[in-house]
Amino acid sequence: MKNFKNLAVFILLLTAVISLQSCKDDSVTNPPTPDTPDTTGLTRIGSNYALGGAALVVLYTDESGLHTGYNKIYAVLYDSISGLIIKDAHVSPYLSDHAIGGFAESPNEVADAGHRFPFGAVFVLPQATDHWSIKVGVHNHGHAGEPYGTASIGGLHIADAPGKFQMKGIAGDTTLYFSYINPRTPVTGMNNFEFIVNRSKDTLNYRVDTTFSISVKPVLISSGAASTGNINPIVSGSLKHYNGKVNLTTSGAWRINMYMTKPGYSDSTYFDVNF
Repeated sequence: MKNFKNLAVFILLLTAVISLQSCKDDSVTNPPTPDTPDTTGLTRIGSNYALGGAALVVLYTDESGLHTGYNKIYAVLYDSISGLIIKDAHVSPYLSDHAIGGFAESPNEVADAGHRFPFGAVFVLPQATDHWSIKVGVHNHGHAGEPYGTASIGGLHIADAPGKFQMKGIAGDTTLYFSYINPRTPVTGMNNFEFIVNRSKDTLNYRVDTTFSISVKPVLISSGAASTGNINPIVSGSLKHYNGKVNLTTSGAWRINMYMTKPGYSDSTYFDVNF
């Protein structure tokens, strides 16, 4: 009888353990896999903490390095407390080289599909030393209290980009800056043609200039032959870039002549393309 009671107790205990284990297994869930940014094909520029903003800022570019004119830059943000990717933030980039500034576009407040905040930046002077820096203000919407801080990524070398960046002085102590964007990899035939025009009256404050009517005339430098069928660029999109098409009828060195007009003003400049 005693042995029977012991067996019954053993069976009850075993049943309870199995039941508890079953409940435990039902409640276990795997933690979500942390998001990782897509940095395929990008070159890392540098990183720093946005002190006060609870964020680590890492900058990348889609070229081998930075240069005068237009650069596409990607900011990847990590919450400095949790280490998780920040996808919702107000990001405010600006450029500085002592008393010289540059132009930077404001990215969307929601990260792209690669968990990055892309923006354009126009450096107006080459610099072989380490004077240039990119400062990035971060309003961290996903962190408690939505803190704000600024990260400074310095020690940047800016290469000269002849033929892809032009400056012109105009009346009123104003300087115009023409920055080539596309085509990045030209092909024979029609190519999307894109550039941005900025203006400044000093060395710190820059804005987009959309006031020009521009006609284009690509010329093959080796022969002087001009192409036909080009579509003159006009301003379009939220970033206010000039967009058109150029017909590069053969491989070689091309000069895309641009003739700019507006009331009381007429001038020209160019971009060089070689493929």
